[in-house]
Amino acid sequence: MMSKYISFCLLFFISVVLYSQDAIMLEGQVLNDTIDKANLTVVNMTLRTGTITSKNGKFTIKARLNDTINVSAVQYEPRQFVVNSTIFNRERITLYLIPKITELDQVTISNIDLTGDISKDVGTTEYEIKITPTDLGIPENTAPPRTVEERRYYTAITSGGGIPLDGLINSITGRLKMLKKHIEISRFEKLVQESRHSFSDSVYMNELAINKESIEDFVYFTFEDPKAKELVDTDNVLGLLEFMMKKSADYKKLNPQD
Repeated sequence: MMSKYISFCLLFFISVVLYSQDAIMLEGQVLNDTIDKANLTVVNMTLRTGTITSKNGKFTIKARLNDTINVSAVQYEPRQFVVNSTIFNRERITLYLIPKITELDQVTISNIDLTGDISKDVGTTEYEIKITPTDLGIPENTAPPRTVEERRYYTAITSGGGIPLDGLINSITGRLKMLKKHIEISRFEKLVQESRHSFSDSVYMNELAINKESIEDFVYFTFEDPKAKELVDTDNVLGLLEFMMKKSADYKKLNPQD
């Protein structure tokens, strides 16, 4: 009887030790020094747990060997890595993220040859004086910029010097309703495109089993459900991932090739 008790205790002890070795608290740090590193989203895709980085880019997250970790933020390209044996044994990782590049407007380079003598170059260089509304005593427009669709709608209700009759006519003819629909579609597409890049392609392919060529179509399918927008509005990245996992099953039923 005593030997059975000892064997049971031994097995229990071994199982506890093995379980404790199954997962670690992985410490990590984002080393970028040019962009804010606070509040980046770190998600263990395998365990479906998440956290955010501190102001110096540090984070701690539970991880196991071969777990997939995803790091994402608005200002960076998403970064994903697998917890290999080296990372697991060290219980630490440091990484750099690639900043997202914003395309700038076209810049025209002058073909004027400068001599280096300011007194001569000023006389030969053509330049245009830019006058701002503030220079003329006009209050600065602080309203947020409108999209193309929003501008069309605004024009439809205020054209002709702001006479309300234009808006009434456009309302009767159905033009206002059509323009409102265009605004809704534009905002929906912007939301989908921004959310599509919350996760890297490998997350869609490996965790959700979605073919690469079907990723964008799947994201549109997901956001047809208002629940997806609610998760984005509350910045719930982990919740969005779990929601996409549920939606992926429905999507694959409609698209057997995925």
